[in-house]
Amino acid sequence: MNATRDLIANYIRSWNETDPLRRRALIEDVYAEHASYTDPLAQARGWEAIDATIGAVQDMFPGHRFTLAGEVDAHHDVARFHWHLVAPGADEPLVIGFDVAELDGGRIRRVHGFLDKVPMAA
Repeated sequence: MNATRDLIANYIRSWNETDPLRRRALIEDVYAEHASYTDPLAQARGWEAIDATIGAVQDMFPGHRFTLAGEVDAHHDVARFHWHLVAPGADEPLVIGFDVAELDGGRIRRVHGFLDKVPMAA
């Protein structure tokens, strides 16, 4: 279970890493080469597309940080966990989400993301 917790912690780190080279290294370490990421607003397949998706989210929410919200629950190569996206200096998360990750050989093969709280459009 510790390996799965560490993998998910690195997954969250990849969403926070703003240096393109370090982010790409994390992505290649965390995700299988042809992994997929899907949530209500995005769909990405492979390292390039996942990297582009993370970069786009960072551009949309500059300075915000993802945090793991609670424990990682895992069994049979599947992990689920909640996360928050928090603005600098904010007490409450701007976005709250829930992800389910399918694992394969110590890496993430597929992520199914759900958004529980999203900001209202201006």
